[in-house]
Amino acid sequence: MPRSIHGGRHELGQNFLNHFKTINYIVDTVAKTEGSILEIGAGDGAITHALARLGRDVTAIDIDEHRVRRLQRAVPSVHVVQADALKYPLDHATILGNIPFHITTPILRRVLRKGSWNYALLLTQWEVARKHAGAGAGSMMTAQAGPWFEFELKQRVPARFFTPIPSVDGGLLAVSRRVSPLLPTRERQRGRGG
Repeated sequence: MPRSIHGGRHELGQNFLNHFKTINYIVDTVAKTEGSILEIGAGDGAITHALARLGRDVTAIDIDEHRVRRLQRAVPSVHVVQADALKYPLDHATILGNIPFHITTPILRRVLRKGSWNYALLLTQWEVARKHAGAGAGSMMTAQAGPWFEFELKQRVPARFFTPIPSVDGGLLAVSRRVSPLLPTRERQRGRGG
């Protein structure tokens, strides 16, 4: 695969999930949601192929133009777009992604502040997922977003389930928009929570 104009695998944080049971768990979890789906960091399409079988409106984005072209040909039923997850509109009902570990915080911050989505399932570093789900010390970001969102740690994803193998395990973090927020919406900008 040629090198992307945005950098190589290391610069793009590309660690591709290759564990079928984890992929199936992710897709089964997303299948319980409704509406359109946005996949962030589609890569080679391990999750994208499975999402296509749900028969829903699926958009998959990746910054690597070479992987996008291959995925467009491989999964024509999915709208595959070359895009930056830090800029692409978050206007789908469900968001999921194998988030590049080096930009987890900016993506999570953006997810909590932008878009009209209802459910997000993000594969991040294990410690990041634990912290944001409140398993341990917690984080200021999730404390600020807590009145409008619920966080849940779904499962640990061992490093050996990725190619190439990262130096840390991953974790599945689920974020749901509260049907009845604990504070009025006008307070979100004041508290920077969403």
